Amino acid sequence: MFHPLIFDNIRVVLEGAVYDRDFDGAITITNRSDVMDMATFQRLFQIDFKLAEYAENDQGVRAQMQLRTSLGDIAAEQLETPLVEHIGCTICIHFYMQLEKPGDIPNSAKEITAILNDIWGERPYITQTLSAKLPEHRIEWPPPSWENRVTLDFHRKIDEGNIDDLRLLIEHTIQSLAGLQNYVKQT
Repeated sequence: MFHPLIFDNIRVVLEGAVYDRDFDGAITITNRSDVMDMATFQRLFQIDFKLAEYAENDQGVRAQMQLRTSLGDIAAEQLETPLVEHIGCTICIHFYMQLEKPGDIPNSAKEITAILNDIWGERPYITQTLSAKLPEHRIEWPPPSWENRVTLDFHRKIDEGNIDDLRLLIEHTIQSLAGLQNYVKQT
């Protein structure tokens, strides 16, 4: 009989819990992807969502939860051989938002980090990546807006022992969406 991978078990629970929140009307799922990368033999599942009331709004903050596992983890689990220190997968969360006041980027970054630390208790490692689209024939500096990708990385692997934590992780993600959406609305 086929034995599902740790990745598959966590993916099913994570996806189901996110869809439950969509059915409750708290969020709207905007995209999902389940990929097997044949070049590197990695698995990636990602699911994107926004707060339900901002689902159709371009200014809506988008969350993306990513679950990933590698060849080493897959092989160690299937072969029942200790090829890696801890068999499991990693999860990280990205938030995507538009910042409309480019001159205030340093303060915005600090405020965004403070909002997330209040919710997550300074547990995940937070990075922010800013980008701006500069059309070829109308380069305008500074750009009128920047996209900010905020990444929460937990720097550890999870396994089936962490399944009960997934609902709390999703609730924290939804709280973060609300906090970040409120921040974007005020700026």
